[in-house]
Amino acid sequence: MALLDELKADQLAARKLNDRLKASVLTTLIGEATQITTEEFKRGVTEVTDEKVAATVAKFLKNTKLTLDNLATERARLIEAGGDASKVDERTRAAEAELAILSSYGPKQMTESELREAINDFRAKNPSANVGMIMAHLKTSFGGQYDGKAASALAKA
Repeated sequence: MALLDELKADQLAARKLNDRLKASVLTTLIGEATQITTEEFKRGVTEVTDEKVAATVAKFLKNTKLTLDNLATERARLIEAGGDASKVDERTRAAEAELAILSSYGPKQMTESELREAINDFRAKNPSANVGMIMAHLKTSFGGQYDGKAASALAKA
């Protein structure tokens, strides 16, 4: 089953179960993933591929993790100032639930050791490889399955 079809089926099931958060997250995700930009249309792109859907899921995951980081910072600031953090805690729980939903659709993420191994294997086969070549190889071979910042740091090491 294509990833987009899976999202649509799960969205319908969530609506039937009155799971508003999951239905809302999936509706937004489907809308973003199925949007074909003018530039894509000019290049002849008229259908949504699993790669595009996976990239959209990865983008949503990244943004949700960033939101959680920002909420943690906001909570610490409120606690330090003696404020009420209950609203931040409520938003944090919602973001964590959203992260759990999105994680079930995202590609399996490589561990740091798996990432290091992939980089070392590429370097062994291409001794003159620079950071750009390594990152290009990772993108084509493991797109969406690794943290770009961590990969860049390992490639530079």
